[in-house]
This record gives sequence, C-alpha cells and structure tokens, in this order.
Amino acid sequence: MMPKRKKEGKNMYSEGYVYGVTDVYYALMTTEDTVASAPVYASPAVLGKDIGLTITPVYKENKVYASNYATRMEKRVDHYNVSLNIDHVPFDTIQAVLGRTTDSKGVQHIVGGNQAPYLALIFALTLDNNQKELYVLYKGKLSEPTINGATDGETTSYQHPTLEGYFIRRMNDDKLAAMAESGKAGVDATVVTTWFSDVYEEPSST
Repeated sequence: MMPKRKKEGKNMYSEGYVYGVTDVYYALMTTEDTVASAPVYASPAVLGKDIGLTITPVYKENKVYASNYATRMEKRVDHYNVSLNIDHVPFDTIQAVLGRTTDSKGVQHIVGGNQAPYLALIFALTLDNNQKELYVLYKGKLSEPTINGATDGETTSYQHPTLEGYFIRRMNDDKLAAMAESGKAGVDATVVTTWFSDVYEEPSST
C-alpha cells in the first residue's frame, strides 16, 4: 500500500522563479587580496536602483586529443562579464567606483590614467515565492558608463546609464562569487538578514 502524500502547507518552501531584481550594492576593497591574505572591504553602499543586469560567465576550456579521440575535456569558469542598467548613479558614487579625479572646483575628470578600484558587487534577484537569490561577486572593476540622451517630446523618455564590468577570481581563495537563497533549508537566517551589511565570507573552519 502506497503511503499517503503529505499536503503542502502554506508555510512550506516551494521553488520560485526569478521575476525581479533589487538595489545593487558595492563594497570597495580597502586592501587587495594576495596569495597569503584575504582582502578587506569597506561597508557596502547602494550603487543604484537596478533596472536590469546581466552576469555572463566566461570559461577557460581545454581539450586533449590522443589516438584520434578527445581524451580529456575541461571547462572552468574564469571570470564574469557584468552589465548593469541603473536608474541613476549619484555623482559622488560614480567617482568612487570609477576612480575619477576631482579638481578644486568640484569638477570630475576622466583621463586615460584613471584606475577604477577593485570592489565587490552585492545584489538579489526576487523570486515569485516571496524569497530571494542573494549574490556577491567578490573582486571586479566597473568601467565608464554608456550614456544616452534623447530629446523631450510628447511623452517623457527617461534615460539610464549602463555600467559594464568584469569580475575575476580572488588570489587568496580562488573564489569568484557566492550565492544563497532565502527560505531554503540549511541557509542560516542571519545570512539573509545581513547580506547587504557586509561582504559575505565563508566561516572559518578553525
């Protein structure tokens, strides 16, 4: 005799589908990672209200052929290409994340020698089961935004900047990113509530 199937209660977890995205946060690296030491991050701050984002993994692929056959194939994620469509990035924020210089009269300068700082990117995708997929990309740089302008007409058409970036593996632990899903069994509640407060790091095993 087959056992009776338990009815799913209102509070039981169910898999969700992505339908939205929340604000995007950034955390500047105050000290960079090395082979022997982990980086230090500043407190996360809001980059902007996200309209859309694309995170594309880029792979390193290797194949070995012998005796007319592929005897080994490997495909490992190497870095992420990132595209962020933001509603508006504040003047001071764009300077901080792109490394622009500012003169004595408050004018920002974009020159070839500008070096954008390394930073972590933190965001969440919203799910239709009222949960969130939480992400942090650990080490990357953003580049100057794509800027659009359009004349005002019968209807107002707002223009929004797009920031491109790339995120690489950290030297100290080879990590590119981390992610968690709220509501999922085994995910500590404090992970969810503090996700945007600090850059998440794996607990020490010692």
